[in-house]
Amino acid sequence: MEASLAVCILAALLAVGACLECEVCQGLGTSCTGDLQTCTDGEDTCGIAWIDSTLEGRKAQTIIKKCVSSDVCKVSPFSANFGNGMTRVSFKCCVGDACKTTSISVPPADPEPNGQSCRGCYALNNGPCHEQTVNCTGSETQCIDAAGTITIDEREKQAVMKGCASESICILAQVASKMFTDISADLTTAKCTAASGAAGGAPGSAGLLPPALAGLLLLTLLS
Repeated sequence: MEASLAVCILAALLAVGACLECEVCQGLGTSCTGDLQTCTDGEDTCGIAWIDSTLEGRKAQTIIKKCVSSDVCKVSPFSANFGNGMTRVSFKCCVGDACKTTSISVPPADPEPNGQSCRGCYALNNGPCHEQTVNCTGSETQCIDAAGTITIDEREKQAVMKGCASESICILAQVASKMFTDISADLTTAKCTAASGAAGGAPGSAGLLPPALAGLLLLTLLS
């Protein structure tokens, strides 16, 4: 009798998990609303990403909500400085009613130089990428170098991004690639290395960087 009761309780719990629903939307600003979507196998929580970008003098904020796997919930906010632009991203997870009150923001930019530097520039759709030395600030200890073609809704965009970034960049960029499975990327360059002057540090895994930096490119293009 007790065993049967335990089986029933377990079945009920599994059924609840299988029917997780998340609000799915994307929009400019700090909030968006959308329909509830039943999450698929492997998507056990709701994810919220907020991107705050200033690129070539244009400032934009973008929020994205979607079903995700909980293995992406431990990532930290990150910033990237391209010299002629900056992107900061924050990410949170929630489930059920908690998502109605979950607030998200990105930490303010840290202007304090940390003694490290990278070559930086940002260009879109075959525009010139005028490289300059970018002085890294705060937690930015990595140099990113990503370039290629991103296809979103059958529209192709070319982008080049070089500059300083915080160490969590490759982890959170992988989150981006997990959140957006309906895109494709053809990267000609994808590197993440220790910034000049950093103590130690080594290039990231070459097997993970192409999809990871593709995700970062996507987040930047969405802003």
